Amino acid sequence: MNLQKLFNNGEIIEFDKPVIVLASASPRRSRLLTGAGLRHEKIVSSVDDTKLNTKFPHEGISKKQASGYAQKMVLAKLKPFIGKIKNGVVICADTIIFCKGRILEKPITQERCKEQHEYLSGKININYTAYAVYYNGKILSKVMPTKVKVKKLPKKTIESICNEPEILDCAGYRNQGQINPYLRFSKKYTDNLTGLYIPFVIKMLKKVGFSL
Repeated sequence: MNLQKLFNNGEIIEFDKPVIVLASASPRRSRLLTGAGLRHEKIVSSVDDTKLNTKFPHEGISKKQASGYAQKMVLAKLKPFIGKIKNGVVICADTIIFCKGRILEKPITQERCKEQHEYLSGKININYTAYAVYYNGKILSKVMPTKVKVKKLPKKTIESICNEPEILDCAGYRNQGQINPYLRFSKKYTDNLTGLYIPFVIKMLKKVGFSL
């Protein structure tokens, strides 16, 4: 059964037993769920975030506005699943990087990736990961912030970063590979920076009544 095709056709998908549905195309988030022993199905939201994010300002904004933007984005991605998934809990996440009044999202191109890392170099940024869970008519949404200082990045390091796998699909930067030695965390490091903090997700699943 091609779940993605059924979903894209607007059909209601009903599972025989309770199932976790990851509403994301991100291979990182899928790997994190699998690594935590959480079996899941993957159905990508029909919302095109590259078009949706153009409706919101990306410069000259406050921390509160950045956090609110992340939450609006994740709820928009979740919306197509409401009423369409039966006996399944839908997990949706969206990450943005906020730095000096500016939102840095998926760079898409290497040129943009280079510009963003040059902008982040030597600055403090906040990683806002918004989570939304839908189960049996219940919707729960939360935003988790993580403050990070990026040390000065050498030009050669930036060039290497922009050639790393999956980098163009990461909001702002990915906390792995060449950039990792240059990151300093103001608080205890959490997996929130990977885009899916599993302990936090599990708490949300329990709050909406989904049994693992």
